[in-house]
Amino acid sequence: MSVNWTEAQRRAIESRGGALLISAAAGSGKTAVLVERVVRMLCDPDQPVSADRLLIVTFTNAAAAQLRGRIGDALTARLVADPGSLRLRRQRLLLQKAAICTIDAFCLQLLRSHFHQLDIPPDFTTADETDLLALRAAALDETLERAYQDPDFRAFADLYGRSRTDRAAGAAVLAIHDFARTLPHFGQALEQLGREWASDAPFASTRWAAVLLDEAARACGQALRLTRAALAVAEELTAPLDKYAAPLKEDLERMECLEGALAARDWDSAVSLAAGFSQARLPSIKNSACLETDQIKALRKEAKSVMERLPRDLLLCTAAEFEEDRRRAAPLVAALLRATADFEKTFFAARVEEKTLDFSDFEHLALRLLQNEDGTRTPLAETVSAGFDVVMVDEYQDTNALQDALYHCLARPDGSNLFFVGDLKQSIYRFRQADPQVFLDKLAAFVPLDQGWPARLALDANFRSAPGVIRGINYCFATLMSPRLGGVEYGDGQRLVPGADTHGFEGSCEIQAVPAAGPAADADYVARRIREMVESGVTVRDKEGERPCNWGDFCILLRSRANMDAYLDKLEQAGIPVYADTTENLLEAVQVRPVAALLRVLDNPAQDVYLAAVMLSPLGGFTPDDLVRLRAAFPEGSLYGAVCAAADEQTAAFFARLQGLRRLARTLPVDRLLEEIFARTGYLAAVGAMENGLRRREDLLTFARWASGAGRAGLPALVRALDAAAEGDGLTQTGGGESRPGCVAIMTVHRSKGLEFPIVFVADTARRFNLRDLSEKLLPHARLGVGLVLRAPGRGGTYPTAAHRAVQRQLRAESLSEEMRVQYVALTRAKDRLIVTVPLADPEKELGRLALRLSALGPDEYSLAQAQSPGEWYLTAALLHPDGRELRTAAGCPLLPADTVSRITIGLQAPAPAAETAPAAPPPAPTPDPVLARRLAEQFAWRYPGQALTRVPAKVSVTALTHGQQEVLPARPAFMSKSGLSGAERGTALHAFLQQADLARAAADPAAELARQRAEQRIAPELADQMDLDKLRAFFASGLFRRIQSAEKALREYAFITALPAARVAGESDPALDGAVTLVQGVADLVLLFADHAEIVDYKTDRRVTPPELIRRYGAQLRLYARALAARLPVPVTRCTIYSFELEQEIDVPKEEG
Repeated sequence: MSVNWTEAQRRAIESRGGALLISAAAGSGKTAVLVERVVRMLCDPDQPVSADRLLIVTFTNAAAAQLRGRIGDALTARLVADPGSLRLRRQRLLLQKAAICTIDAFCLQLLRSHFHQLDIPPDFTTADETDLLALRAAALDETLERAYQDPDFRAFADLYGRSRTDRAAGAAVLAIHDFARTLPHFGQALEQLGREWASDAPFASTRWAAVLLDEAARACGQALRLTRAALAVAEELTAPLDKYAAPLKEDLERMECLEGALAARDWDSAVSLAAGFSQARLPSIKNSACLETDQIKALRKEAKSVMERLPRDLLLCTAAEFEEDRRRAAPLVAALLRATADFEKTFFAARVEEKTLDFSDFEHLALRLLQNEDGTRTPLAETVSAGFDVVMVDEYQDTNALQDALYHCLARPDGSNLFFVGDLKQSIYRFRQADPQVFLDKLAAFVPLDQGWPARLALDANFRSAPGVIRGINYCFATLMSPRLGGVEYGDGQRLVPGADTHGFEGSCEIQAVPAAGPAADADYVARRIREMVESGVTVRDKEGERPCNWGDFCILLRSRANMDAYLDKLEQAGIPVYADTTENLLEAVQVRPVAALLRVLDNPAQDVYLAAVMLSPLGGFTPDDLVRLRAAFPEGSLYGAVCAAADEQTAAFFARLQGLRRLARTLPVDRLLEEIFARTGYLAAVGAMENGLRRREDLLTFARWASGAGRAGLPALVRALDAAAEGDGLTQTGGGESRPGCVAIMTVHRSKGLEFPIVFVADTARRFNLRDLSEKLLPHARLGVGLVLRAPGRGGTYPTAAHRAVQRQLRAESLSEEMRVQYVALTRAKDRLIVTVPLADPEKELGRLALRLSALGPDEYSLAQAQSPGEWYLTAALLHPDGRELRTAAGCPLLPADTVSRITIGLQAPAPAAETAPAAPPPAPTPDPVLARRLAEQFAWRYPGQALTRVPAKVSVTALTHGQQEVLPARPAFMSKSGLSGAERGTALHAFLQQADLARAAADPAAELARQRAEQRIAPELADQMDLDKLRAFFASGLFRRIQSAEKALREYAFITALPAARVAGESDPALDGAVTLVQGVADLVLLFADHAEIVDYKTDRRVTPPELIRRYGAQLRLYARALAARLPVPVTRCTIYSFELEQEIDVPKEEG
């Protein structure tokens, strides 16, 4: 089937003659263009390219496999149409030999073939992350030991690590090392990082000064525009308010002087003027309050804030002061870079010795094979590049300088066979060392395709999104994106053009401001909107036309996972099926933690935390109460010791299983050990039965694969790997986002890249940008070098140098530029409907502040760069849109709307209703199968012959038998908390006292005995304070106490457990109970043993009772005590009594009848 290519696509497919850079917008069909270009080159009748002379570099292995498959399918389709073509058959076979792979895979193959030129072992392996961490740590220790012989490095370490360890200095070495490894030629990269510090050029001519002067000029320009806006308002006022104009003109004159110094690049003059700036005093005018004067003061306050930041953040020292900083810092930086070079040498030698190389090694060593340090190509590069007729790079926006150097070495010397495809606006992987500047440099250097070579061409037709969505996206980024904030001007070639025939379907775009103090309220609004859209039948497109949306059409995109649970919880509460793509640190996954803990325990069981984690997990099956009882029984020593000593069936069985696995762990490799764990415990199946079981099972298997590799040297090596991973970034997965049919998807923007969804919510946009890395004391930059802080002589604190501030400002600008591109990726995932939600804690205040600034400045890039969150950007666009009337009204500040043809639904939502969303109605019950229903009825009608036994517990307490379901006692109200003890607490106090009392001393002086128990912490102070001593004196004066004194033995708090006939316990005469027994346990308050008989006494503190009432409540309990103890005591039980402290009397309980 023929494809109707657009003109731009056709030119991208057919153009030959030189290097070509395709800037392919989101949804523009770049992969289809790339495949078609390759196929046409392979099938060209005049100048065919052989498939085995292709080099196509992709970002991931999955993308490489997909691309190879699509090219193969296209060749197969042509072969079906022309089955006799020998050329097509040959190309189809040669395609299997084509180099379609990641750059790492290509470099690895190159090293395998030419290892002898690099003095590396031929049998090297790809480094395991765990082994690499261990080698890295050892190399760092060795490096630091040598580095501390250098007084300059000691001074650097003192600056950054005033502590008992050298962790900070070591971290600085690693930071510089890891950064320099993303640049070509490591040694040259280190030299470049320190070049400005070693230079004797005047500060005003340095790159640092250029960055700071440019930034200061933009800030000063903003202050000027704010002040001019305030002056324009003042000049419209009548007397006496027109007096405000004069001080505003003074402010302008001072700012213009500073502006002139900045334009002249006069550093010291600019520093002096910024430090000495102050606003003129506004006149005091009575009854001056009005809208205009408030606006003047607010604009002036904004201008003052900008000007105050200049000497603090940008123009922070004189040139002479910086030269002093440079004199002090230069030897420290040089020492740091020497230590970093030494570390790389040591670390690399260790890797070679261990015959293991990492991915960065692949690229650096490959470049060493292909390029000399002066940038010229090696003879090998000429040979290798001659083997490729075409070098294509997909996702070129995610390339770094090192990889770009490799591509040029693999191409022809003039680069004429290079073909790059990417989109700068989708470069969002700086954290993986991607450098969008590489793409930007090509955009600047290449000319439009119709003007010569090397050329650039834009693919701007979007075949994914509906026209209404495209127009909304275009409006937002035409307003917000700029070369400094996003990397490009969002104009022709970057603006999306509708490319698909939607048959009249327009789609929609919304920006909704949501009153919300946090993500929960925003999530609540999103959940309500999704339900409303599904229930109202909002339409989306499919292949047959339009249809009502369903849950699976929705995706909620978040900048990070931090607040993902809030959205997941709200949707679940609303009865909406949802799947959150929460792929993160596998070590923190609930299904992985027990296995990781078990592996640690198998290596060393004397780790209470990990052993407890295993026991409380499905692998152990214990409850917290079980562990409490175990510890109470064995309070001394380790938990493992308690497990070894315990005799109960559950703990003994667990100990046996654990010992069996420990024996296996001594002989089996980790992969086999994990197989045994899964087989013996059934844990893999249990995980599969959990919610999201398939995904959890895959995560567990992924962990098992990692553990098998990390534990190649045995279980101790795996434990070290777990420790290293826990201290680092954990175990993460880097695949694309996942969704589930029939469920709303929640995922991060990064995980969504390359995906599309009919309806997209871009949510949690009030979350502040993450710029924490900019607070580091040491900041490297490829162009600006190293920025660092210094310690003031004679003082404890540090201060930023101008170099540090320049690097910090440049990195901040680059980070915010990427944040803008992240938002572009988010918005362009939507096919049919796009909804951006902006949570606002105080809508009127926040909108008013933004509107005031826009009224004076418009959406200028400096103001946009001061935003704290993406939400501020979206509100800026919304306030300026013709449809943003509701927001402008709430802001209370008039704004001139932008001129745009886009239609965006913009609203300020009312606070969420208090009522919760009702869950979805259950689906109708299916029609029952009559045969199955009859069989089930027959089976459920069967009765177990020993049914009576099921009503008799195997083990029961006396209290449970005699009282059954205990009365639920409500907690005491707070107002009673200081006014005495409850009945239960009184009973506890008296029991505690009598259990531990020296009865002879207590009878003589109860108060003294109570004081002794309190001093020895045998009784809680709050119980002691409320003890009724008069009641105790009455007890010691009673006949019962005289019997206690005369008894041969008094057993206090006598615990027992005994077997009784089940029929007697149950009070039934069912024949099924014949021969069955029940274990009965209890604790008797007091058992008195005499020569020929025994007595059982129960203490009670119940109030407002009579003797018959006490017998009714507790008689059965005492009789059961007598029954249970009859076989345990050497003499018969002849008497049971209750001693009532309330009544101060002993009450006989009648014997059991019969």
